Amino acid sequence: MGAARVIGSAGSDEKVERLLELGFDAAFNYNDGPVAEQLAKAAPEGIDFYFDNVGGDHLDAAIGAMRTFGRVAMCGAISQYNNTGAPTGPRNLALAIGKCITLRGFVLGKYLHLAGEFQERIAPLVVSGKVAYDVTTRHGIENMPAAFLELFSGGNTGKMVVEF
Repeated sequence: MGAARVIGSAGSDEKVERLLELGFDAAFNYNDGPVAEQLAKAAPEGIDFYFDNVGGDHLDAAIGAMRTFGRVAMCGAISQYNNTGAPTGPRNLALAIGKCITLRGFVLGKYLHLAGEFQERIAPLVVSGKVAYDVTTRHGIENMPAAFLELFSGGNTGKMVVEF
């Protein structure tokens, strides 16, 4: 959709490899060291856009790497969902001022009016194989609690589905 370079992060070497198979230009394992350092290595010229569903040190790193007039789409903060202590970041939010960064939160329900346009644009890409996705499936309603907990421990690749 016009991105010159796409970078991803994942919590295992296997998931990093999967990102590269899916066509990412670069990817790193966030457990291998500080996210900011790994992002700077993957994007030495900085970044223009960041899709955030992690928050914490990932958002902190993205703000640090953001170029002037960069944009951040914030749809989640999984790093903080079960956190009992103080949030870990971003600690550098003031950089958004000088870099003129736009941070916008969103939830799917506010954009349902665009569902038709999304389907028109994405369905042909999925059918052609240009957009691929993974689904992790667990069977039986009795496995639902464990499947939910796997979302927080990295037990899934892609969407988690429980069939019953």
